[in-house]
Amino acid sequence: MSATLQKPDWVEARAYQRRAIASWLDNGGHGILQMATGTGKTVTALQAATELAQRLDNRLALFIAVPYQHLVDQWAEDLDDFGTQPVLAYQSRKQWQEQLERELVEFNMGSRSSVVVITTHDTFAMEPFQAAIDRVSGVERMLIADEVHHLGAPHRRDALPESIKLRLGLSATPKRWYDDEGTADLFDYFGGVVFEYGLEQAIENDDLAEYYYVPHVVELTPDETKQYMALSRAIGKLISKVEGDLSDADLQGHQELKQLLFKRARLIGTAANKLERLESLLSQTEQVKHTLVYCGDGSVDDSVSGETKRHVDATVTRLRDNLDINAHRFTARENQATREELLTEFERGDLDALVAIRCLDEGIDVPATQTAYILASSSNPRQFVQRRGRILRTHPGKEYAVIHDFITIPQTEIDPTLLDDDQFNAERNLLRKELERVATFAGAARNHPDADIQGIPSSSGPFSLQELKRQYNLLQM
Repeated sequence: MSATLQKPDWVEARAYQRRAIASWLDNGGHGILQMATGTGKTVTALQAATELAQRLDNRLALFIAVPYQHLVDQWAEDLDDFGTQPVLAYQSRKQWQEQLERELVEFNMGSRSSVVVITTHDTFAMEPFQAAIDRVSGVERMLIADEVHHLGAPHRRDALPESIKLRLGLSATPKRWYDDEGTADLFDYFGGVVFEYGLEQAIENDDLAEYYYVPHVVELTPDETKQYMALSRAIGKLISKVEGDLSDADLQGHQELKQLLFKRARLIGTAANKLERLESLLSQTEQVKHTLVYCGDGSVDDSVSGETKRHVDATVTRLRDNLDINAHRFTARENQATREELLTEFERGDLDALVAIRCLDEGIDVPATQTAYILASSSNPRQFVQRRGRILRTHPGKEYAVIHDFITIPQTEIDPTLLDDDQFNAERNLLRKELERVATFAGAARNHPDADIQGIPSSSGPFSLQELKRQYNLLQM
């Protein structure tokens, strides 16, 4: 097989992909393509690299850095279609270093016209890989950074090689969450965003499926509310002791605070009423097919078995035992072969539902998905934006998707005017974060739900999010 990149005959760039490639080339081979999840960033990048290689007389050393190991394999499959067999530089160095160094020597000597290497972000940042990059002679070196925002972490951005002058970043959400410094460094290195293709535009052009957005309001139980308030007080005390701006999303140097924030997030994600609501909704569904369920990463007391289980396992148990739904978990604990088989069964319709935590957030295609239930979501916009894009991928016979979003709120029977300042601010902050996600999802939805979403009955009677906004001074959201 040829080592030179060649666009396969069946690949025909869409109009927006051609514009993206042209924008990057016109910017001197620098820039980030900010394209909605599901709009073909990988094939766009490979077409850009192919066109660049042609301009360089097919002489190119291409380095592709991706965040996860399973994405190395996915990119390798795509590169096979482009007529090349890349070096896969991940896991043990014994498996790839000798091959990489040999091909680089052949490239430097001119006996090989091109070298293509796929690696993970972590391996890319390591000294042995950086040394290999430096051994390439000439200027025909290109870096494709998939999910480029990950490279903004301090230990990774410090390793971005200046010797590579041709740089292409890919991400639906290139800005780093609460990390202006990391974002600025990334944009400076790659040359900023040179092309943007957002979700609403992609839906309008039929490049992504339309969707209905259905929020479901779920209250914390009295016990969960007490735990939430206790955690919020402890978090508030630690934050008050932090000097300077606590903007680093990784919270380096603040491990106790980090653990408390994670614990509170798990509490919200695994709120007991969510499983009750999910079971109720699915029991009213005529046929459950091509369904995704996103769970929290904590544990719950399983009402079926009486045992304490991981949220994902308790969810699978309920779907199987109570509703006779053929469901399977899809987590980091499943090996690659099992994941591939699960995805195949899901697409065929042999498996009704996949129940995941975070494994489906980046890089794994599940275009057959028609319905998604989001029981848990972080407050990081990147996560729920990527989840939405993955759900909206087009697929034969798929007219639209339906997203059910579980919105966690404080107990409605509690009068906010009776809360002390710490309690009020803690509950207001919880509601604000949930409403930010509602606004993002609702904005591009086919049904355009307004803010006055009716919730569940409470001890004080029916309520709406509009009323909660008024009570917590959030009407502007």
